[in-house]
Amino acid sequence: MTVEGVRPRPGRESTGRAAGTGGHGREFHPDVEGLRAVALFLVFLSAAGVPLLSGGVIGVDAFFVISGFLITGLLVREVERTGTVSLARFYARRARRIIPSAAFVLTATLAAVLVLAPGTARALAQDVVAACLQVANWWLLAGDLEELSARAAASPLKHYWTLAVEEQFYVLWPLLVIAVTALARRRGWSLRRSLFGALLGLSAVSLAVSALVTPAAELLGYLGTGSRAWQFGAGGLLALAAPRVVAACREPRVRRAVVAGGWAGALALGTSALWVVSLPYPGTVALVPTLGAVAVIAAGCAGTGRGTVGGVLSHPVLRFCGRLSYVWYLWHLPVIHLAHEAGVPDGWRVDLVLAVLSGLPALATMLLVERPLRFSPLVARSDRRGLLTGLVATAVPLTLAAAVLVTG
Repeated sequence: MTVEGVRPRPGRESTGRAAGTGGHGREFHPDVEGLRAVALFLVFLSAAGVPLLSGGVIGVDAFFVISGFLITGLLVREVERTGTVSLARFYARRARRIIPSAAFVLTATLAAVLVLAPGTARALAQDVVAACLQVANWWLLAGDLEELSARAAASPLKHYWTLAVEEQFYVLWPLLVIAVTALARRRGWSLRRSLFGALLGLSAVSLAVSALVTPAAELLGYLGTGSRAWQFGAGGLLALAAPRVVAACREPRVRRAVVAGGWAGALALGTSALWVVSLPYPGTVALVPTLGAVAVIAAGCAGTGRGTVGGVLSHPVLRFCGRLSYVWYLWHLPVIHLAHEAGVPDGWRVDLVLAVLSGLPALATMLLVERPLRFSPLVARSDRRGLLTGLVATAVPLTLAAAVLVTG
């Protein structure tokens, strides 16, 4: 596999306080914040090339499951509360949350490369355009695969392919929820059962595609939206089933079994980093870390008390790292790449330290860019302003990239 896989997941939609959700029991999951941090740390191991642990790319699998779980829960709660999904509100939230930080890192990285390594700026500008248009995964698969893969291996923006896959999911899944909701109403079907059936069918097809494509074209299986969709689906299915999981866990024996399953899932997720790189990936091999992440989140539905994996993941330090994980993920590869361009020696120990230190610009970006725009009353109270914020933010790196391509 020639293209590194990495990606943190979008932030929670609540402001951080527990909230009733009608079926899930709570909207905010502190254990999921902690799981984000663990997924990010796994990604760092892969990015640095730590011996025996380069399979940390499985952190991406966990991020995809988390996204499917949180976004599906958000959409279903909105349908149950209001009877529909406001696409403008949904996309405005995503625009405020995701795009400004991503655009800022793109702009800063390209500007730094223009200073440190101007000879590579034109190629990087092409990557910036693909990232801005949310097609970075397909850009890596376009044209001459060997040439693009080799160039991508040296790109500080190769990790943006995961954002592209997630954004494509965010575009399509709300539309499907609306369609299934309308059909369920006409037929008098249960909303959650209808969505569960639709998502189960789509996930099965996606998993079959991954299983068939990966052995023949591993890069396509790894980067393709169709071969990754089932991982979002796995998280979504858990979100739909969460009320039943919570209800079943009132029985002590069931709760003990779910809690034990959470520890088993954590073990499966963690140890996968030791062996997945020796096999075609993702394919059916990805079932192990993916279902491991599902089991960990399911155990959190049973509770986050002492002796549970959810309790460990709810530790304040992990939760803080989880809140920072999205922007930290955006910065880790640019920091590693730019440090080497500036003369910092190579090596997995150095790269691991650089990945950790990338948390400093990540924290600054979260405080100065992400939070002010995400929680600004002026932006948040208007869906139109939220969408406009995303468009304006995207225009900045896109304009810089266009200037480099025209003049380069």
